[in-house]
Amino acid sequence: MYDQFLKEADSDDKSALTTPFLQESVWKQRYRRDIKKRISEILFALLDVLDVNDDGYLDEDEHRRWFRQLGVSDTSFTKDTFNAIDVNHDGKLSFQEYVDACYDFFFSEDEKSPFTLFFGPLVD
Repeated sequence: MYDQFLKEADSDDKSALTTPFLQESVWKQRYRRDIKKRISEILFALLDVLDVNDDGYLDEDEHRRWFRQLGVSDTSFTKDTFNAIDVNHDGKLSFQEYVDACYDFFFSEDEKSPFTLFFGPLVD
């Protein structure tokens, strides 16, 4: 519903939330403390749902399961993705590691960042 609104909004209509306007707004505000806090809260809620053993971390199986739930049939890449996000190499993803990786994936301009693998490798 919202996606259709964004696609069909007239770019001259200043009262409509267009995709370019939303993208530009989020990009400009990405490092505001309150914005980071809200995004972190959303990610924490997601992590909490994915953490099926309720230990406060994502293990490799929970991380792989996330991609399967998204409909990805070949999850062979998830070990590399998991290892890229697990910056302290303790075999589990903490909330902070997950948030940092996600934030870097969406907002960093560093093409060599290991967090470019956050959602797996790009494919054609």
